[in-house]
Amino acid sequence: MQTTPFTPRNAAKFVVRGVVYIKTAQITKHAIVDRTRFESDDMIVQISGNLVGWYVADKVKPYTDKMVDVAADKIAERRAKKKDSKQEETQH
Repeated sequence: MQTTPFTPRNAAKFVVRGVVYIKTAQITKHAIVDRTRFESDDMIVQISGNLVGWYVADKVKPYTDKMVDVAADKIAERRAKKKDSKQEETQH
C-alpha cells in the first residue's frame, strides 16, 4: 500500500475529513441521546456516533477533496498573479 505524500493540499484534505467526521459523530451522538433511553457516556452511543461519523466522512470524501482542490488552485492562482505583478513593478 502506497501512502500519499505529505503536502499542504493533502494535509488540508485530511483536516477537512477530520472535521466532517468529528461534527457528524457529535451530531449523531446528540440525536441518539435525545431520542433514546441511552446516556451520552454509554458505549453504544460512543461507538455508533463514531461509526456514523467515519462512514459519512468516507462517503463525502470525493466532494470534500474536490472542494479543497478548487480552493487550493484559486490560492495558487492568486499567488502567481501577485508574484507576477510584483515582478512587473520592479522591472519598471
